[in-house]
Amino acid sequence: MSEVFRCGVIAVVGRPNVGKSTLVNALLGEKVAIVSPRPQTTRTAIRAIVNEPGAQLVLVDTPGVTTLRTALHKAMRRSVANSTADADGVLLVAEVHGDTPNVGDEEQRALDTARASGRPLVVALNKVDKLRRKEQLLPWLAHFEQTLGARCVVPVSALRKDGIDPLRRELIALLPEGEAIFPADLYTDQAERFLCAELVLEQLILHTREEIPHSAAVVIDSFEDERDNAERPICRLTGRIIVERESQKGVVVGKGGVRIKSMSQAARPQIEALLGSQVYLRLTVEVDPNWTRNESAVHEHGYGMNERLP
Repeated sequence: MSEVFRCGVIAVVGRPNVGKSTLVNALLGEKVAIVSPRPQTTRTAIRAIVNEPGAQLVLVDTPGVTTLRTALHKAMRRSVANSTADADGVLLVAEVHGDTPNVGDEEQRALDTARASGRPLVVALNKVDKLRRKEQLLPWLAHFEQTLGARCVVPVSALRKDGIDPLRRELIALLPEGEAIFPADLYTDQAERFLCAELVLEQLILHTREEIPHSAAVVIDSFEDERDNAERPICRLTGRIIVERESQKGVVVGKGGVRIKSMSQAARPQIEALLGSQVYLRLTVEVDPNWTRNESAVHEHGYGMNERLP
């Protein structure tokens, strides 16, 4: 009798900056989702494919659930709704803060999204490494078990990779029996061009901090793949950073171009690791004052287009 193989999709939801992307990367063991200490780094659903003996777990890292109302944020909320509707289960990522469970507006919206999906639910209580005392966990564990009817609540530290193996086992237990969706050597189905843009966006957020809002976007316009060149394998990328105001363009470029050069230098090694070759990266900055408020522009820049699984 052959062993049972499980395969399915788990949507990862939570409020902005709760550590969803860090947790997805930890569960995968690879970097597929960009991470920064600023909220709303993830703009669109990103699939990470965890291949284990006897199982293939497809994690969909969704944008943080927010109450903001621009076309960009509406597209992000649609991405979350579509991802949970298509999933076999939901992983709600929450953060422990204080001795008494205290849920704000954005966290409540994330809870409501998880509950409304009707899918089997696992809760990851993240950032437990910040707790002064382990007893602080107890009321939080009871809160999520009682209010959401979660299958289980798993304390984790995504940053330190604590609790990752038990959480992975619980998620695999939610999956239905079935054949693998993706090849066993694949860890994401995202196009390389998209992943390169995400790595540039990560550096943009890290380098500009509070000076540039999260409405900036990165588009890779040209991707010349010469990795089959035996003498000099290389990928040549040309991309645009889109901001809303002329003053923001000056912040991104920096005096004498020093900041955009620094961002390019920081992103390049990660892109080279992703592509497995030397990379030439050229970035420019464009001002589009209405792109976050215009739905067609939001889609043009790659957000809100949540493709279904094959």
